[in-house]
Amino acid sequence: MNARKPPTSIYIMAFADCDELDVIAPYEVLQTANTYLSDKTRKPRGKPFDLRIVAVEGAGAVRLTGPDGPQLVVTGHHGTTFGVEAWDGKELPDLLIVAGGNVNAPTGISQQAKNPAFTTPIRKQFERHARLASVCTGAFGLVGAEIVRDRRMTTHPDLLNQLAAAGADVVNSDWGARVVDEDGIVSCGGVTAGIDEALYLIETCWPDDPQLVSDVRSYVDYPYRAVARSDRRT
Repeated sequence: MNARKPPTSIYIMAFADCDELDVIAPYEVLQTANTYLSDKTRKPRGKPFDLRIVAVEGAGAVRLTGPDGPQLVVTGHHGTTFGVEAWDGKELPDLLIVAGGNVNAPTGISQQAKNPAFTTPIRKQFERHARLASVCTGAFGLVGAEIVRDRRMTTHPDLLNQLAAAGADVVNSDWGARVVDEDGIVSCGGVTAGIDEALYLIETCWPDDPQLVSDVRSYVDYPYRAVARSDRRT
């Protein structure tokens, strides 16, 4: 694993009919890291990062009015509604995570893979050599951004053939690796693999803070398997 500078910002791209766990699982793991980094008594001292769940134009977010005022929300594939922040895709984060969910057209990730407001920031993140990750079928958001050809990746094991047909060099997440990292493009297997991926991201983004890795892994109590190849991204 190559050393990285800790990110100052991480955005998770959500949308209507996403799989809720694709968003919430990495969010919880990463926010756990933020909790430890915010502890002024811990050593070594770290800096918390800006963690957001965002939705672009055309992602199916709606504005609801509640007791605390208006809130932008999306509703996932299983009916869970959660808050998001509107994002125009212009100010890119250090790390961009693309959730997946519902590959059946014309909804979910299949719809977003054809949404320029969704795929353009993914493509720009790739072109500027910044870190990019997909959770489960979020890999097809990267397909829509046309950046997967000849790239080693994984996704939900039931959809490996479709990812291969898009030109990716697939790794079976059931017996190969739950997380695949090639040149800073990180992908992971099925729905729960978002936990694996977030743990891997913490380990590789904070290589000089083994206590953070230990604290988060102890809290989450979840093992993972990952494979990485030449990583040139910062």
